[in-house]
Amino acid sequence: MMVAAWLGLSVGGFQAVDHWACLLAMAGLAGMGWQMRRRATHQRIERMRERRLREELEGYARLDVRTGAGDPVAQARALAKRVCRTIADLSAFPKVAMLLRDAEGRMYCASSAGVDDLTVRALLAWGESAVEEERGARLRTKTGMKGGAKKHPKSFSIQLGEWTKFDPEVAAWALSGKKERRRWRRGMVAPIRMHDGHLLGAMVVCSDGSRADRNDGGYAQRLEVAIGPIELLAGRLAMSMESRLMSERLLRAEKLAGLGQLAGGVAHALNNPLTAVLGFAELIAESSHEESVRKDADTIRTEALRMRDTVQRLTEFWRPPVVVNEAVEMVTILDELGAACRATLEQRGVELVITSDEGMPAVRGSGERLKQVMEHLLNNAAQAIEDAGEREDGHAIRITLSHDETSVNVIVSDTGTGFQEPGRVFDPFYTTREPGDGDGMGLSMCYGIVREHGGEISAFNLHPHGAAVVVELPVSTVVSGESLPEMEHARVA
Repeated sequence: MMVAAWLGLSVGGFQAVDHWACLLAMAGLAGMGWQMRRRATHQRIERMRERRLREELEGYARLDVRTGAGDPVAQARALAKRVCRTIADLSAFPKVAMLLRDAEGRMYCASSAGVDDLTVRALLAWGESAVEEERGARLRTKTGMKGGAKKHPKSFSIQLGEWTKFDPEVAAWALSGKKERRRWRRGMVAPIRMHDGHLLGAMVVCSDGSRADRNDGGYAQRLEVAIGPIELLAGRLAMSMESRLMSERLLRAEKLAGLGQLAGGVAHALNNPLTAVLGFAELIAESSHEESVRKDADTIRTEALRMRDTVQRLTEFWRPPVVVNEAVEMVTILDELGAACRATLEQRGVELVITSDEGMPAVRGSGERLKQVMEHLLNNAAQAIEDAGEREDGHAIRITLSHDETSVNVIVSDTGTGFQEPGRVFDPFYTTREPGDGDGMGLSMCYGIVREHGGEISAFNLHPHGAAVVVELPVSTVVSGESLPEMEHARVA
């Protein structure tokens, strides 16, 4: 009986072991099935992401990033609108904005998609800080522009402010969460930079509400992958903008070189006959006893002298004189001009504002000729304001000096009527004034002086009204009259 009982117990024990073994086997199979299903789901999601990424890259490749002819501001806004719509449709970010720098160097929102006004204000505040930081200012708030992103198209994260400023409901959820970073609304910035590191603008996307922010797991990795195509697009935009700027400068230089040759030939052809006209007019005035004849001779002499002055400026445009190689403080020049002109402008209801960075370096060249440039730009701005008439918010002329490692930048802007054709303002004899009000040589003279100093000068219209002229002068460069390649090419002929 004892043997039988032991055998029965053994059989029951073996049956229990088999039962648990079956359960463990079934659990293992279920686990393997769940893992296989999870792996298949993960692979399907990865394929979807790869397909979406490929479609996004193809869409960006088809995007036309060129700007057409016409008003540069309008063309830039049209380009930004296309870019923002494309990013919102194809990328994981439904909220995107494109910031660009205007002629005065300030950031403005060229276009946006899905971004509210409060966010745009926060982005403009960041853009202002980024521009100041690029100019060398020390800021309390970090902009993210320092470090590895300075000369590379890599993106970085910025804080736009606490959620309480944007959405109280989201702020309540954020403050109740465990992650402190959720208290802040953040954006991802892909800078648009030239090859030398100069900031042209930025693509900014908000990650809240994006497909990359739907789950917490792998958030940073997904965000890095999602922003990659936008970094490439920002680099492509930078190349297109830089290429357009270089093409415009090259075309303008070639055109003005040809006009310089023509102007030089005309000046040479008129110089000898004009000397004869002046000589005979003076001879008639001295030898005649009739008052009417002397009066007519004086009129001939006055007009001939005015014509000789025009010929002289044509000669300077064609063959600039040798520049004095001295250290020139642009701040001193503008302070002197401001002291001389501020009272007169204020009597006309025009405010003159001159601002400059600290520690402005000197440029090399002729202080007298650079002063002529500043005087003419200031007079041109005052004339444009006079033509515009009165405005409720008043008129102002702003002169801004800034610098970087290689150049000193002077921006003269006004609230006048703007340029009718910004691309032609430096052409000799181009003027929109009535006959007798000007010969159209002023800005051409400015172009010649700036170029003989190895610099660049350009003109833009501002939005919604006004215009700006930007002068870029190299820092500590030995300058001579032979520094202008177009003029040297023309002299060979």
